[in-house]
Amino acid sequence: MLFDLIYWAVYCLFLLGASLHLRGRHERYGFWVMNGSVLIDFFATILPNDGCKSLAINIGAGPEIVSAIVLGVIIWSLFLGAVFVRLVGKTTLFHGLIAAIQIMWFVDIVLFFSGVYNGKA
Repeated sequence: MLFDLIYWAVYCLFLLGASLHLRGRHERYGFWVMNGSVLIDFFATILPNDGCKSLAINIGAGPEIVSAIVLGVIIWSLFLGAVFVRLVGKTTLFHGLIAAIQIMWFVDIVLFFSGVYNGKA
């Protein structure tokens, strides 16, 4: 249950950062909020699998979970690409990538929670 709240809060934090950046207000703060949320998501996902058993949520490897993990890696990769594109100065492409990441991240969360709670109801 705690991880559910962490993943939802991190996604909402990313949306906040994206909205700050995309609206043109506090672009730098929005950029750092998005960076922080992606890092939190990355470490919240990776740490339990790397020996921190107290953080593990003990879920199976159903098709939804595997799809969510693959989509999560794609999202992290796209965000790294978006950061590079922003540093190069291609703002329009950066905004397009951030919009795509927002949609993909929502699908990722739905897939993940569907896989977690599919057999528990």
